[in-house]
Amino acid sequence: MSDGLYKNQVDYIDMPSDAVILDVRNGNEHSEIALRRKHYFVELPYFDAKNFIKDYGLKGEHVYVLCKSGMRASKAAEELEKAGYPNVSIIRGGMASLHGKSDIVYESAAISMERQVRIVAGTLVLLGSILAFAANEAFIIVPAFVGCGLIYAGISNTCAMALLLKKLPWNK
Repeated sequence: MSDGLYKNQVDYIDMPSDAVILDVRNGNEHSEIALRRKHYFVELPYFDAKNFIKDYGLKGEHVYVLCKSGMRASKAAEELEKAGYPNVSIIRGGMASLHGKSDIVYESAAISMERQVRIVAGTLVLLGSILAFAANEAFIIVPAFVGCGLIYAGISNTCAMALLLKKLPWNK
């Protein structure tokens, strides 16, 4: 790999119409923007190359791997190669190169879950800080609680606020 990307790279427009495409981005990214054509979606942390080959009955078809920019696709491509499946390429430029091409991708108009979490967390921190300053210093617990939640979310890779926000009507 040079520059960190997998050796075989193909432009999206050069792929055949019946291409086997594997998208290894995370679920939030996939829900925000996804290919309009048939593709397989497996988040990279859960991707097992041997199982993927077996589960989808691959017999040597060329597999084109996609992520946002190419780094995660490169990791998945290398895993496929290590599993004995050398007929692999990544899509040059990743999903970032397809952004805005409505004939190729579907883009959700909804605000992403990550942005919703940032908006709510920022609002709670600001509101708690203002209330602690203007009304009662006990309100300092609000930004402290949000800060602890963000630290926990970063360490555990889970987010309680996102789980709550997913239950709201506009996120269904």
